[in-house]
Amino acid sequence: MVHKIHIPVMGICYTADTPIRVAHLGITSVISLVDDGLLEEYRMAYAERLGLDLGSPQTTRIGRIRSYLDFVADEVERKFTRLCAERFDGGSDKDLYFLMLPLDSRLRVEYDGIFAKTGLARIAAEAALTEKMEPGEIQANIMVGLNHDEAAFDAVRGFAASKVAGALVLSAGVNLSVFEEIAKYKDFYRTRDKAPTKKIILKVSDYRSALVQGRYLAKKGLEVYEYRIESGVNCGGHAFFESKKLLLDVVQEFVEKRKELFETTRAMIAKFAQSAENAIFSAGGTAARSAGSNVSVQGILPPPSPARITAQGGLCAPEDIEKIMSLGIDGVGVGTPFLLVPQATSVDKETRRLLANAKSEDVCISHASPLGIPFVNLQTSTAAKICERKIQEYFAPESEKSGNPELKPGFPCRQHYLCQKIPGFDHPVCRASREYVVWRLAEIDEQEKEELAAFCRSSLDPIASGSRMTDSRKVGSRMTCGIDDQNDCHSGGSVATDRIHTIHEKYNALRRVTLSRECICRFLGNAGREEIREKSPSLHYQPECVAVARGSQPARTREPVTICPNPDIGYFDREYTLFEMMRHLYGTGPCLTPKDKPCAFEIEERLLKNVLL
Repeated sequence: MVHKIHIPVMGICYTADTPIRVAHLGITSVISLVDDGLLEEYRMAYAERLGLDLGSPQTTRIGRIRSYLDFVADEVERKFTRLCAERFDGGSDKDLYFLMLPLDSRLRVEYDGIFAKTGLARIAAEAALTEKMEPGEIQANIMVGLNHDEAAFDAVRGFAASKVAGALVLSAGVNLSVFEEIAKYKDFYRTRDKAPTKKIILKVSDYRSALVQGRYLAKKGLEVYEYRIESGVNCGGHAFFESKKLLLDVVQEFVEKRKELFETTRAMIAKFAQSAENAIFSAGGTAARSAGSNVSVQGILPPPSPARITAQGGLCAPEDIEKIMSLGIDGVGVGTPFLLVPQATSVDKETRRLLANAKSEDVCISHASPLGIPFVNLQTSTAAKICERKIQEYFAPESEKSGNPELKPGFPCRQHYLCQKIPGFDHPVCRASREYVVWRLAEIDEQEKEELAAFCRSSLDPIASGSRMTDSRKVGSRMTCGIDDQNDCHSGGSVATDRIHTIHEKYNALRRVTLSRECICRFLGNAGREEIREKSPSLHYQPECVAVARGSQPARTREPVTICPNPDIGYFDREYTLFEMMRHLYGTGPCLTPKDKPCAFEIEERLLKNVLL
């Protein structure tokens, strides 16, 4: 890799086509494979825009993923080949390739040196430098914990079948079945003939998880190309407070135990390779399937050097990047600032405007995720706003309700990526779906009714103890236990009122949590859909499927957008060029953030102290 900075996966759509935008300039980035339908929309939109015939829409998840990755690989190769053919004239994209590098980069030093040469020496130097250019890597992220209807398996299969010679990033938990699936494909193995064509990156937040996963893969003969350490709380999106460890401390532990991790996994791969060779020898020299593997193996080798170590999470200033790089890691991931770089990420104009106007306090730890995990979310996004309107509608007096069907509790569940087995349902269900939310609100009503009844029965007041709890109904933002005067529940009056008020508030808080969940598996991709329509207004995509309809269609409304940057978005206040952002991050150009911006590690500590209860 020519850069020590990469752009990690963001949401579902925000980096979906980032390799097409920046890989030819040497920058590595990561595509999310969660929404295969959205990837097909991108592929068809690019086909329309570029005048390409990419055939009919794919009809299977594996086909959609493979076809999109193949298209990205072809497009990156085309743009990179064209870039290499350009001349060095100080203002071309080829010059930009080198001008974005840090000043101490070997390629940057060589580039600066060619302008001191003339004649044949200059031509030879330019040719030699061009030979050393390489595109950024195309990487793909799989959330291994989300395997509804074998989505994670199909993502592995689609990536393995594609022509991408990049890395598969495994995130969002541990799923050993996904590792088993990876072990079926030869391209993930290092052999005497070649290095792995497709590499494995583990996104982790602590050393123990890396060791467990690395060892399991090593037992299958698979090496980890990179351990990508992510701050549990300062990356935006889902936040994990369990470890309470700061990014600097986790990185330091990785660096100190790097040799131990390498030697442990290397020995296990060597043992696997030996067992495979023994199996081949026993079979008379033909390739055989070794124990514990589903792939025909021959000549497997352990890696010659330790895996790369990178870190990400709030690293948006050159000082922060320099500090964490000084610990001895190989690179950093920077995400949030690139949401304001149209050359790099897929964001519609309205959402980008919201990001530019956002303040740090607009980024909050929320209950937006249907997974029940704290979610660092932009509270001014259109999705967060519609959830707030749903809450207001729900708690409004009957006479003040708007009756707007869009403000009904919950959302239609179209894609089912976050469906889980939940007690009370005979099928997987999403906690943001209308089906679940309506059911959960009724359950909360019943729980409140029972607690109010129990309280009134326990009261010594004769009126309360003799009353039957026959009704439970909303009155504004309160629930009433069915007694005409709540003060009558206790002869003391105010004590009973306070207790009843506490019960109401307890259950209203549960209602707000239930109503605040966003349909993130759809809404995290809507900014990309909106941008596609902005660039290709003649294209209309049916929301329920991937089919493309050309011609007239009924007017459509803008879909809600969920976007989940980290608090650093509050320190960037406009759109930036790719050149501006890269120079800022490397400290080779003007600083784009205010001088009083706290460092990433201070923000991380602050977030850890504000754990969502």
